[in-house]
Amino acid sequence: MARLVLTCLLRGCHCLKSLVALLKAQTRAYSVYLHKVTPTWSKDLNVPEQFGFLHNQAVPFYIDTEDGVKLHAWQIVPSGVYEQNQKNILDQGLSGPVSDITKIVNFRLLRDDPEARLVLYMHGTSGTLGSTIRPTSYRNIYSAAPNKIYILTFDYRGFGLSSGIPSERGLLLDALAVVKWATTTAQIPPDRIVAYGQSLGSAVSISLVNYLATQNPSLPFAGVVISASFADLPSLTATYRIGGIIPVLAPIAKIPPLFRFLTSRLQDTWVVKDKIAQFIRHSKNYHLTLIHSEDDSDIPVAHAQELLWHAVNATSATPISFKELEKDKARKKVDLGPGGWYVDWTTQEGTIRLQILKYGEHDWQMTYQTTSSAVLQAFRSRYPEFAP
Repeated sequence: MARLVLTCLLRGCHCLKSLVALLKAQTRAYSVYLHKVTPTWSKDLNVPEQFGFLHNQAVPFYIDTEDGVKLHAWQIVPSGVYEQNQKNILDQGLSGPVSDITKIVNFRLLRDDPEARLVLYMHGTSGTLGSTIRPTSYRNIYSAAPNKIYILTFDYRGFGLSSGIPSERGLLLDALAVVKWATTTAQIPPDRIVAYGQSLGSAVSISLVNYLATQNPSLPFAGVVISASFADLPSLTATYRIGGIIPVLAPIAKIPPLFRFLTSRLQDTWVVKDKIAQFIRHSKNYHLTLIHSEDDSDIPVAHAQELLWHAVNATSATPISFKELEKDKARKKVDLGPGGWYVDWTTQEGTIRLQILKYGEHDWQMTYQTTSSAVLQAFRSRYPEFAP
């Protein structure tokens, strides 16, 4: 082991830093979730106007989890609804996080409209609900139906202004608390909800819908849309590059014994490929869309291909090899030229779509119309007549 560590040293100091971080239990959470990397230091997350929203269009508030964590969240009113109700919204004189969101106009507009739809947005690793282009992606999603699609976004435990320390189990509890708020407090039926997740958020989304599908009774959403996802955390660490440049454990992955030792120390494994298969296997009505970009330098597109393979295999008692799947894809895929391509697998229980973009990188794809269109299609899978 000493020789392997020495080899790792020779491959660069970043490699050693990653090794040390994973070996120390107290820093594993930081290494996996990067939740202390918050590129919004100069801005106030309780002032959504600083992130491009109209005054009181996005309202900050807190959601309590069953284990006592407080999650900082935004409820975002779509632009069309805001314009129609601007005076009533502004007359409230809201400032900062509201103590009881059920008493404000923004909440009642969501709860009382039978045509309202809600997207539960689960963001990626590092940063906050207001970081980088995430606010732009919220606006992109509700633009698909600006009079009907509301957004509920939140920071996981340990991120932003939320309390606690992130963990795989903890993030599932966070997502369940958000679902409880949506279905119980806001009284939105699950068939009017879509779960959206990007990068880490895709793992949280799949963990969430898999859990809900295995409950009795189950709680099926209108659909699930994930982008820039990964098959599992151990395999991701072998290829992941922060910002597409800085390798996390890629040099160590070239030393199999050391890599196996390090990944065995991971407490959170996020085996998305297994959970996506379980979700499909247990669901009686699903609409699942996987979006990935060929030019994603953070998470290679091969992860999406592997997730599709596991999802498709879960639709039948007869296994299909990866090679056979590739042949099927070649026959079924729809070529969109510079826009990429997509392929659908449809069964009596639902549809699985893999949509591959030629361009979109790791983050920008969530601001593209491909994403908002996928969300709209998910809502229409339950209500074909649903229109913007």
